[in-house]
Amino acid sequence: MNDTKNQLAVVVLAAGKGTRMHSELPKVLHPLAGRPMIDWVADLAQKMGAAKTVMVVGHRAELVQGHLAGRPGLAFALQQSQRGTGHAVMAAAPELKGFAGQVLILYGDVPGLRPSTVRDLLERQTAQGDDLTVLAMELDPHPAYGRLVLDCAGRLERIVEERDATPAQKAITLVNSGIYVFRGEPLWECLPLLNTDNDQGEYYLTDLVALFIERGYRVGYALAPEPLELQGINSPEDLALLEGRWAANGGKED
Repeated sequence: MNDTKNQLAVVVLAAGKGTRMHSELPKVLHPLAGRPMIDWVADLAQKMGAAKTVMVVGHRAELVQGHLAGRPGLAFALQQSQRGTGHAVMAAAPELKGFAGQVLILYGDVPGLRPSTVRDLLERQTAQGDDLTVLAMELDPHPAYGRLVLDCAGRLERIVEERDATPAQKAITLVNSGIYVFRGEPLWECLPLLNTDNDQGEYYLTDLVALFIERGYRVGYALAPEPLELQGINSPEDLALLEGRWAANGGKED
């Protein structure tokens, strides 16, 4: 993939079963405001001008692929066993071999993310010269989110998952949304170095922060303006709440 340094690629993690949805339908195909949830995320990638989007599928992959087939610039990667976010991006990596531009990581079950927030994230990474920029949010400690650990100068040092955090780290209110933008070359260099040395035995994307720093790459974070837009959909109740907010606001905000 030649001359890609000024291009954008998007990887969408959409392999989950969504057990709490209590349905055989893949979570990302559940309807939201009249359309399958995944459509809102695929539309976002297109609005950002992605040269290529890789959809990582798993549970009932054929249904997700069938629904999205025909979208321009869209490829699929199969994550046969779900061993963490890092493992999902590993599955997508062959589709982006040699891609040197910005690589944005999105989630199929986070349909509320606004284009304006993503534009700001991409622009901030370029302006700061970061090799990895994390989209963070200020939130009262919540067990679902990893904590951003900063050094004494306020620079991002690492991200610690809730289950691996000390009591002091659990009190941190700057948390990880799970949305990242990487520069391609260091991502492909460091991704194979992830390991499963953690309580869950999974490959964490969050571990790339420390790996980038160890290799002299620049990492940073951008603060999301509204944490609600980053809420993941894990249950029918979550879906109903988001749909209600959109209805009250006249639809999804740009």
